[in-house]
Amino acid sequence: MRAVKIVAIVVGSLLVLVGLALIAPGGFLLGVYGTQRDDSGYFESSSRVVSTSGYALTTPDIDINIGSDVGDWIPTGALGSMRIRGASSGSIPLFIGIGPTDQVSKYLADVARDEVTDFGWLSAAVRYLHFDGGAPPSPPGQQIFWVAKQEGPGIQTLEWDIQDGDWTAVIMNGDASAPVMTTISLGARFGAFLAIAVGLVVAGIVLLAIGIVLIVLGARHSRRRPPTEQPYPSQIPPVSEQPLAQGTPPTQETPPAQGAPPA
Repeated sequence: MRAVKIVAIVVGSLLVLVGLALIAPGGFLLGVYGTQRDDSGYFESSSRVVSTSGYALTTPDIDINIGSDVGDWIPTGALGSMRIRGASSGSIPLFIGIGPTDQVSKYLADVARDEVTDFGWLSAAVRYLHFDGGAPPSPPGQQIFWVAKQEGPGIQTLEWDIQDGDWTAVIMNGDASAPVMTTISLGARFGAFLAIAVGLVVAGIVLLAIGIVLIVLGARHSRRRPPTEQPYPSQIPPVSEQPLAQGTPPTQETPPAQGAPPA
């Protein structure tokens, strides 16, 4: 019995630790979800100025591999969405597009451009990888391979539901001229963000409660029942009184006469 109590305390302590480890990140995610999103539900970065002396700004290859078994039943946009918001400089229209990496690479194969390798997440500096080349063969808006695109003067906002595949985002002037300079911000919206946060908190609370119960049961002292008192048999058996016959007077003992010898 003592070994069972020790096991209950050990297992309960482990469950308490795991429960606290789940509640902490779940609570943090709930706080972020409630305070850091905009009205559209996006988590958005601060704005950065990006520019190139060439004709295009691109992102590195974005490889999204959901898996065919999973991707077939997940609705479009359930995994999340990304948003690119940019502002054109001057009267030249700004083009923002997302397309398959192989098609974008063919279109910009011999085009002077810069790839944004670091958007300045950890530092204020945006880093680039430059590619030499010439002008693109045609304006970007005339291409048919874009899965999402936005073009026009002023502020342009592109929203795209994340899909399985290899993708590249491109920012260019609408007339395919150089140089390109714009102020952009990136945003992301995760469909399962709230479900994950709530799941972590609920799982942590359940494990914490089970662990506390096991610790209490293991630490509680077992109570012994006091022995039941058995009545001892009487040394002197009770005298049974015989009922007298009706009408018979009780027998009276006659005291011996004075001076008479005892019989």
